[in-house]
Amino acid sequence: MNGDSRNPNRGALRAGLAAVALLTTMALDAGAQEPPPEPAPEDAPSEPSGKEIIEELVTVPGGVPTESIDPELAAELLKSSTAKLEEQLMTDLAGGTYVIEFDESFEWVRLVSGEWVKGEIERMRDDVLEFDSDKLDMLSIDFTDVTHLYSPRVETYLFDDRVSATGKGIIIKDQVIIETEEGIKVFPRDELESIIPGGERERDWWSMKFRFGATFNRGNTDQFTYDINFNTRREDQLTLLDLNYNASFGRTGGDQNVNRHLGELNFKVFVSPRWFVTPAFGQLFNDRFQNIRFRATPATGAGVHLIDEPKVNWDFQTGLGYQFLRFRDDSTANGDNPQSDMFIPLYTYADFEITGDIDLRLSWRTNLVLTTIGNTNHTGKADLSIEVTSILDFDIAFLYLRTEEPGPPPDPDDPPLEQNDYQLVVGISVELG
Repeated sequence: MNGDSRNPNRGALRAGLAAVALLTTMALDAGAQEPPPEPAPEDAPSEPSGKEIIEELVTVPGGVPTESIDPELAAELLKSSTAKLEEQLMTDLAGGTYVIEFDESFEWVRLVSGEWVKGEIERMRDDVLEFDSDKLDMLSIDFTDVTHLYSPRVETYLFDDRVSATGKGIIIKDQVIIETEEGIKVFPRDELESIIPGGERERDWWSMKFRFGATFNRGNTDQFTYDINFNTRREDQLTLLDLNYNASFGRTGGDQNVNRHLGELNFKVFVSPRWFVTPAFGQLFNDRFQNIRFRATPATGAGVHLIDEPKVNWDFQTGLGYQFLRFRDDSTANGDNPQSDMFIPLYTYADFEITGDIDLRLSWRTNLVLTTIGNTNHTGKADLSIEVTSILDFDIAFLYLRTEEPGPPPDPDDPPLEQNDYQLVVGISVELG
């Protein structure tokens, strides 16, 4: 009778150690030569489970193994690991707390239903995992529905208190195990805030989205109007920079009747999972037909996450700002031109994930001008985005602009300017990053 027949638990031990072998690549590279632990006496009641072995090999905090595995033993365990995924799923060691060796070409997630999905991690934030499936295209998965995640690619994992680690990672029921350049680190899963693709390269932090929409009318009325919107975003472990530019142009009967530009900046520094400061945010605005050559509203302040749920996010921020306003024609301006005022910004933003492919974003900004209350202005937005492909979206965007006391019209013979402007755009957008 061979050794495995005398000890039926040895097969379970080998399978448990196979899980650990994936987590000790750094130990293999370093060529650790510590002798393997002495075998248990023949009369030992039982051998440790795979979960107990993992708990003995890692520590939290610190996140480095307390001991190395003999390279020859680790290599043997890797060779003996089951090659077929179906066979591995049939094994339930230590209540499912184990790691499976997958194809290095893909990342994998296991759902609470027991299904495995392969593909590529786009990112995880606000408890939602964006996963580009090899077969099912882009998926938005509640992170609570993910029991295991295996990433042979380098990702950046961000935890509470802005602690981060970069490397290959494995996520199990209650732990995040990351193979970094310094060694294997282990963190509690409930402290994981986000996963950002790639390492510390600058390009990994950026994303962009470009939208184009147009309307045409021919016949009794010849009209052509088009709108472009460009958004670029940089997000790392500590900060978020959001830049947006919108331009609208239109002609009716050959004469221009729409010419508007709106630029927006929002820069956040996260100080806790709930609170953030905004060293700089504001708008730059130009509208020929509102007689506004230039209006700048830089501000600084702080904000809070009012709601931070997997499918709903709602932020609010305020502070103190300075408004500079110059009309296009000095002769038509009432009072000073330009005008300088102090204001209080009131800005709120909400993002709703209606389904995995449909998002609704709402925002409202009021610049409450303290020194000239009539210059108070408002901007409201509603953007519905429907995913067509992984990079192509169908968008419906609504823009609302209001000034409490509009300036004089460009031509004194023209009627007074309206307080409100509305715009509805239907277009296609391309998203990169």
